[in-house]
Amino acid sequence: MLYFEHPLTERIRSLIRIEHLYNRFNHTAASEDKWLHHTALVTLFEMMDCSSRAELKLDILQELERQRQSDKNKDNPEIWNALQQASQNLQEIQQRFGQHIRENEWLMALKQRISIAGGTTPLEFPGYYFWQKQPAEQRQQDLQKWSSGMMPTCRAVKLLLEILRSNGTELDCCAQKGSYQHQSLDKNTHLLIVKVAAGEKVLPEMSANKYFTHIRFLHADQENVHGKAAEKDVAFKMTVCSLDAKNNR
Repeated sequence: MLYFEHPLTERIRSLIRIEHLYNRFNHTAASEDKWLHHTALVTLFEMMDCSSRAELKLDILQELERQRQSDKNKDNPEIWNALQQASQNLQEIQQRFGQHIRENEWLMALKQRISIAGGTTPLEFPGYYFWQKQPAEQRQQDLQKWSSGMMPTCRAVKLLLEILRSNGTELDCCAQKGSYQHQSLDKNTHLLIVKVAAGEKVLPEMSANKYFTHIRFLHADQENVHGKAAEKDVAFKMTVCSLDAKNNR
């Protein structure tokens, strides 16, 4: 099954972006390959830019506390303790998200060079070439050090999204001739998840608000951004998710 997510707020969209970068960074940083470590650094800079909004930390802390106070999570010691730990770890980070990277002249020079085609060749940036020639263990230690100040935020984001996705109602749906409509979502709906079989070779194009949801399936196409509209019936599952303890549909 393929999973396609559609956030109903920009706040949730931002959290999903951060989580995606966090997962990519962890995967590439764990490798011993220097080219994957290059991707890890690119991702690190993306994480810094994606999470630079000043009020992000406060938003996350407020949601962690709201979740901690909910009756559902109070009755689940594992989740409650995870929320408590995530909040504590985040509060211990006093500086701006990514500030330690901004204060590192070498990293900021690399960030600028990476945005230029061919800007990180040995000719253009010999210091980076030298770093890539260091033992994999040393590079991994550096990546861990450079990312350490970001991890409490990223882990808190991941925890909140896990709670969001687990608190949903799943519906069995069918898009007749590739089109599906759903009337009125609950006002506290934050995320829709569409699950469709990979063998269908279609992608959902979703638009939704609390009044109306429309999903149109398009044929997957690597030549055009928007593939041809599917004209067949498509069976899929849709999960309606909320950060509130109970999603009353």
